[in-house]
Amino acid sequence: MNELPVDNLCFADFEFTCGFYDDKARSELLSVGLVICGSDYTVLDTYYRTVKPCIRRKLTRQCRKLTKLTQEEIDASADSNVVMTEVYELLTRYGIREVGVWGNFDRPGLLSDIRQHARAERSASSVSKVLRLVRDIQSETVRKMKLPQAINIKDLAIAFDYTPEQGTFHNALNDAMALYTVSKAVWTTDIYSCEKFLALKQQRLDKIEADKQAAEQRRRELTMLIPLTEKEQKYLPTLRYESDKNDYMKLRFRLMNMFSRFPEEERFKFIVLHAPRRTKLAAASRFDSEKYPAADVTDFDRNTFDRILLSESKRKVPIRN
Repeated sequence: MNELPVDNLCFADFEFTCGFYDDKARSELLSVGLVICGSDYTVLDTYYRTVKPCIRRKLTRQCRKLTKLTQEEIDASADSNVVMTEVYELLTRYGIREVGVWGNFDRPGLLSDIRQHARAERSASSVSKVLRLVRDIQSETVRKMKLPQAINIKDLAIAFDYTPEQGTFHNALNDAMALYTVSKAVWTTDIYSCEKFLALKQQRLDKIEADKQAAEQRRRELTMLIPLTEKEQKYLPTLRYESDKNDYMKLRFRLMNMFSRFPEEERFKFIVLHAPRRTKLAAASRFDSEKYPAADVTDFDRNTFDRILLSESKRKVPIRN
C-alpha cells in the first residue's frame, strides 16, 4: 500500500463541442462530471450537469455520436458560467484544492470556453475559478503504473473492472468515475496482481515494439528508394566504423525522403549552416536564399545526389581516423 493523500480529492471530466474545422480554437463546454472522495477514496459526492454553449449551440453529428447528448438536453441546459458557479461552490464546500483530469485537453478546452464567452460579451468568472484548480494527473499516474506511454482512461478503467452502470464512456460523469477508479487502484492497491492490467500493459508493449519494427522497415525501404549507385557501392565498404555507415545512411534517408515528398521536383538544394554546423535540404522551387544569407548551398538532382553523400561522409570520416 502507498501513503494516501491527506485532503479530499476530486476527479473530473469535461466534454466539449467538437466536429468543427476549428475545434481547438473555439470549443465550448457541453457537460461536467465530478467525483469527490475522501483521502481513503470513499466517495463523498458526485455531480453532473449539461451545458448550453453560448455561441455554437447546435450539436454536430460527431458530437452527438461521441457524447450521446441530444439537442434537447443541451437546449434545456444552463450557461457554463452558471454551471461552474455550482461546481466551484461544491469544490469549496469539500475543501478541494485540485481537480484531477486525464490528459491535456481539458485546460485548453476551458480556456476556449472562456474566450467564447468574451466574444459573446458574457462573464466566465466561475469558469476561470474552476480552471485555476484543474490539473492533469495523467503523466504522474502513468509513471506510477510504469507504463511505456499514456493509455486512454477507458481501457485502463475496464482493466480495473469499471464499466458505466448507465450510458457509455464520453459521458462526463462516467469518465470522471473511470478516472476515480483508476486513481484508486493505482494509489491504494497492488496493481501488479491485477491480471487484466498486466495483460493491457503487455499488449501496449507488444504494440510499441511492432510499431517500432514497422517504422524501421519503412525507413529502410525509403532509404533504398533509389538503389545504391556505382560510386556508393565502391565507397561504403571502405568505411571502417559502423557509426560512419549509420551517419551515411541517415543522410541518405533524408535525401530519399525529400525525393519522396516532392516527386515532381527535379532540382534540390543542400544547405550547410555554420556556428554550429548543421545541414538542411530544400526543393529548389521552394528555396529562399534570403533565409540563408551566410550558408553554403550546393545544387543537386536525383542523378547526382551521391556526390552530396560521399562529400559529407568523407568530411567526417578523417576526423574519426
